[in-house]
Amino acid sequence: MSDRKTARDSFTEMTELVLPQHGNVIGTAFGGTVLSWIDICGAIAAQRHCNRVAVTAAIDEVSFLAPIRVGDVVVLTARLNAAFRTSMEVHVEVKVEEALTAHRRRCVDAFMTFVAIDESGSTCPVPTLVAESADDERRAAEAAERRAARLKKR
Repeated sequence: MSDRKTARDSFTEMTELVLPQHGNVIGTAFGGTVLSWIDICGAIAAQRHCNRVAVTAAIDEVSFLAPIRVGDVVVLTARLNAAFRTSMEVHVEVKVEEALTAHRRRCVDAFMTFVAIDESGSTCPVPTLVAESADDERRAAEAAERRAARLKKR
C-alpha cells in the first residue's frame, strides 16, 4: 500500500434505479434509502484510499437539493477531500440522470467522515492525500475546517 494517494485513486461512481420499494407515498425516494446509498458509495471511496475496512464515523452535512422520483436513474459519486491520521473526509454527490438526454442534475450533497480499521478492529493510519489541483487544496482546507468544528463540539 502506498503512503500517498490522490483523490482520483479512490473516486467511486455507483448507479441505482429508484424502484417502487424505494419510494414514499408521494412517489419520491425515501431519504433513508438515499442515505444508505450515500454511505455505501462513501465507504467504497474511503476503503479504496486506505486499502482497509473503513467505517462511518460522522455525517457532517447532508443537503437534499431536489427530489428523486420513482423511476429515476441515480448516479452517486464519491471522492476524498482530506485524509487525517486515521480518518478521511469524503464528499458524496447524488445526481439524477435524465433518460432521454443523459443530462444530470444534482439532488443531494453529503460530507462524511470514515475511519480506517485494522484486522484487530482498532483504528489505523491512512495514506496521505496528495493535492493535484487548486480545487483539491480548497477541498482539503474546507475539510480541515469542518473537522476542527466537529472536534470542538466534542
